[in-house]
Amino acid sequence: MKYEYDFTTISKLAAWAESLRDDVDFIDYWYHLSLSSTKAKIEESVANNINAFFWTRWQEDFEDYFDQYLPIPGNGYSRDIRYWFAYAMQCVVYGFQLSSREIALFYGKSGYKAILDQWFKYHTFSIDLFIDHLTIELGMPDGASRLRLGL
Repeated sequence: MKYEYDFTTISKLAAWAESLRDDVDFIDYWYHLSLSSTKAKIEESVANNINAFFWTRWQEDFEDYFDQYLPIPGNGYSRDIRYWFAYAMQCVVYGFQLSSREIALFYGKSGYKAILDQWFKYHTFSIDLFIDHLTIELGMPDGASRLRLGL
């Protein structure tokens, strides 16, 4: 499957992350979203991607309808950090040409935490530089084919 860069998809996912309550464990939430059927539907085809629905519809699909994820209390990080993380990790999908599920399984929650803990550095990087540093610091999943996004 080819994952083509789509700014609308990225911005809707970032808005979703930004809108989460501050007391929701963001790492757990985004990790489970990455593994979910809802996220797979976003990535599988243009007909199912986020351009066809509002992000709130997808949040309902993830939390209530398809995946029935129940947010747990924890560190919600700031709105800016959540926004950046969702944006950057969707760019990783496009840069690696792998699904969010494959990326989440490779990095795990500990990898997500390591990325979030380095936000103060990473958010100043271009997306391509961020992905380069990510692969240096945490490795690159098998099957990834590194594409330059020019972002």
